[in-house]
Amino acid sequence: MRNWPINTLLTRLGFLLTLILGLSACAQMVQPSPQESATGSIAVQEGRVRILTLSPAVSPAQLAPAQRVLAEAQAAANGGNYPLAERRTLLAQSLLDNIEIRLKETPMDARKAALEQQITDLQSRIAATHQAINQAKAQLAKEGQ
Repeated sequence: MRNWPINTLLTRLGFLLTLILGLSACAQMVQPSPQESATGSIAVQEGRVRILTLSPAVSPAQLAPAQRVLAEAQAAANGGNYPLAERRTLLAQSLLDNIEIRLKETPMDARKAALEQQITDLQSRIAATHQAINQAKAQLAKEGQ
């Protein structure tokens, strides 16, 4: 072990103590208010809902309970009842976690079938749109003669 002069040791200990106290003060300054915490939590869960709506394997009916609970949480936060808003947000988080777990447990074949069905539906809508366009062109051509 190195033999440190007392002045150097005290200087280093003072610096370390200052650093610890400064970090402690920063941690206290960054603590969010109940309103910020509630609205931030609600926003995170609403983002998860938006992401899950993009999945063809998740139906709107599956997301409805979580959306309802998030609406209740938002109403509670707007009313100033932040503990209720936090509880409702935790419930929504749990509901969304359950949906994600079910998605992960769904076999890939089922997901692939759902995607193929969505592709087929979109292709039929495209074909119907093309047919409507062709009919409109034919109608315009008749009127133009």
